Amino acid sequence: MSLKKDDVVQCEIESLAFGGRGVAHVDGMAVFVTGGLPGDTVDARIVRAKKRFAEAMAEAVVRSSPHRVQPRCPHFGTCGGCAIQDLDYPEQLAQKAAQVASALRRIGGVDDLDMLPALPSPEIWGYRNKMEFAFEQREDGLHLGLRERSGGGRELPPVLDVDECHLCAGRDVEIMHEVREFCRRSGVAAYDPAAGTGFWRHLVLRHTLAGEIMVHLITTANEAYFGEAEALGEALVEKFRTLTSYVHSTRSRRSTLAVGENVEFRLGHKFVEERLARDGGEVRYHLSPDVFFQTNSAGAAGLFGTVAELGGFKGTETLLDLYCGVGAIGLYLADKVARVVGVELSEDAVGKAWGSAKLNNVTNCEFHAANLDGGLPDKKTLPRPDVIVVDPPRSGLSPKTVESILELAPEKLIAVSCDPATLARDVKRLSEAYALDRARAVDMFPHTHHVETVALLTRRG
Repeated sequence: MSLKKDDVVQCEIESLAFGGRGVAHVDGMAVFVTGGLPGDTVDARIVRAKKRFAEAMAEAVVRSSPHRVQPRCPHFGTCGGCAIQDLDYPEQLAQKAAQVASALRRIGGVDDLDMLPALPSPEIWGYRNKMEFAFEQREDGLHLGLRERSGGGRELPPVLDVDECHLCAGRDVEIMHEVREFCRRSGVAAYDPAAGTGFWRHLVLRHTLAGEIMVHLITTANEAYFGEAEALGEALVEKFRTLTSYVHSTRSRRSTLAVGENVEFRLGHKFVEERLARDGGEVRYHLSPDVFFQTNSAGAAGLFGTVAELGGFKGTETLLDLYCGVGAIGLYLADKVARVVGVELSEDAVGKAWGSAKLNNVTNCEFHAANLDGGLPDKKTLPRPDVIVVDPPRSGLSPKTVESILELAPEKLIAVSCDPATLARDVKRLSEAYALDRARAVDMFPHTHHVETVALLTRRG
């Protein structure tokens, strides 16, 4: 049987692919089914047919999976924030672990794979410490919320005016509602990236386990409306007395990243403080508006704890922390090694890393700004590391960074990754010199398709 577009086939969903689509087989061909869950039998309509696989949409569930549950959020299915909220959490965790193992075997070429039990998120609701809401102007007015689920096209999905979200704190939703109504009353239009017109671009909310809240408003650089942004900040500080910081920044580039370029106005502090539990104590971090930090704070402590567990540190090691960001992992491990040297592209993040080291009275850490796409700078002046920790972006390690790691030849390499496929690719690249010892899937993002992995590689011979 040759599958063609618009064919309707009945198939049993066997597993989840990375990305959240169900995987079935029809006459030996893999079919990726949007809306299918492991254990379902569905009628699926083919939307794209290739030589080796097909893509389909579930039109009807003939027999429901025993793992299907009622979604908690009324926006589920329309909102793009959650992909698998209708799958019970134990099965979510099992499928994510299976995806990691499959990628390491299939792409990484690892035959003898030792997968540790997957680490669940401490909380599966209200776990996000950072939310990025988008503004959009349409014929019916201004909208603020989350993007709808993508239909697979190239166009940016429309913004959905969410009334609730169970991935973040209730206070975040309250603040978002207040901002939406204020901006509608202002009569000022939201930014249109195609036309380059309008003002309001993104609303980013960050709250911490230390109880601090930052509101970060991102707009265009049109000074005519700066007074509205200031008035919004004053209104929020008046209504939400627990706000720690309000920051208004501008962005001129048309790309839709929720990142500011210039700070124009601020109320309160320049940063918020996060605290992660560690060995009966805590590690403190200062976070500015645009720096990266794990979006699940309680889960981050488990993630970094897994790095410490796999590292098996003796206290004498020199640790090189690549793509270190605000020094999150390096500072968490500082009491377990002799020295930490962090390298990171963002100068702002490096500054926050130094500040957080001082905040924690840590004296064995140093941080340097450099672009790792070109490999490690001044390798001859760097200390020879016993262990390298890498936490690269979704694209994985740059080829030059791989070369630098092979040249430095540490005894251990601990990789933290948010993409199983690029992690597996990097494991393959390093395989002549390093063997994958152990790996663990760490779920930081319940109800979404995302998963973190920590992998320990040891030098061969």
